[in-house]
Amino acid sequence: MNKILVSLLVCMGVNFTNSHAQKKILFVTSNQDFYGNTKITTSNHFQEIIVPYHVFTTAGYLVDFVSPKGGAIPIGYINSSDTLQKKYLYTGWFMDKLAHTMKPTEINGDHYSAILYTGGGAAMFGVAEDKTIQEIARKIYHKNGVVSAICHGTAGLAFLKDEDGSSLYKDRKITGYPDKLENKEAEYYQTFPFAIDKAIQNNKGNFVYSDKGGDGFYVVDGRFITGQDPSSASKMATEIVKLLNLKNTNTSFIKSDLDQVKEVLLDYIEGTANGQPERLRKAFHPNFNLYTVAKDTLWIRSGEQYISNINVGVKNNRIGRIISIDIEKDAAIAKAEIVIPNLRTFTDYFLILKYQGAWKIVHKSYSWRELPKKENSR
Repeated sequence: MNKILVSLLVCMGVNFTNSHAQKKILFVTSNQDFYGNTKITTSNHFQEIIVPYHVFTTAGYLVDFVSPKGGAIPIGYINSSDTLQKKYLYTGWFMDKLAHTMKPTEINGDHYSAILYTGGGAAMFGVAEDKTIQEIARKIYHKNGVVSAICHGTAGLAFLKDEDGSSLYKDRKITGYPDKLENKEAEYYQTFPFAIDKAIQNNKGNFVYSDKGGDGFYVVDGRFITGQDPSSASKMATEIVKLLNLKNTNTSFIKSDLDQVKEVLLDYIEGTANGQPERLRKAFHPNFNLYTVAKDTLWIRSGEQYISNINVGVKNNRIGRIISIDIEKDAAIAKAEIVIPNLRTFTDYFLILKYQGAWKIVHKSYSWRELPKKENSR
């Protein structure tokens, strides 16, 4: 466990685990050879693979390929007259990567700073429902990595949820190939398990797109970067590199879990002391409760009851300090001391959990002891 002792709200020279992943990016591809159960061939979009691959490797990133079954993947939509496509099409070691993609069980999400779901009609099948790939994406995202997708690759995000079942990209802008531009009369379309835009909306995402198409449309919303079609591949990949480079060079860009937990505790301590109920709502899970024992009876209050006693802008003389924080993955236990001069000293114990990318206080137990009152001098 990562146990950190903190006094007077200052971390006392303890090294915290580096949150930056290696300079590696994971490409998600599909093994699907045909549209559904038909004999209509489908494949992974070669341009949507090699364009971002070229951008990433030129920027110094390593790229690995994964598919639900591992092994060789079908490739198509190839223009062998295009200079870049021709270069990679006839590069043996690169094509060998596509012939030997890894299985999801062989991937350690801790090793990657971004994940990209590549497109092509094959992306509609076998990827979105793969639980192990979902877990890899979650891990990358929760380690402050980037989640990206292009064109039909956005189908891979359809069911992407956090451990508690909530959408990983709730209210985020996401793009991909819109249903409006599909040929709905064609046989291939009848095999699709879902429409990408509706699936994203059903998972609480905000699906956006360009009516024109082919105009390089892409969207950056937090650490979700998505492109509508092949024309966006270079621009989207460049934005991913910019974001990753910013993360790697600007230490203030990414806050460690320790710093985030400390901020949550400060929202509680300072929000109470300074009459700031909005900071308490930020710190508390909606179902947060406080527990203590008074006269040998368990006393329980809800977070909302606690907040209702805070008058906006009214400060008090509470003095708080964090004593310890103990973090393990997405759970933390913390201890704080709150002194009300001449009255009481409270000892607070917190359970703090991380979900939807943020830490929240879900439980507080506390006790107190009376302080001797100082006599007024005359």
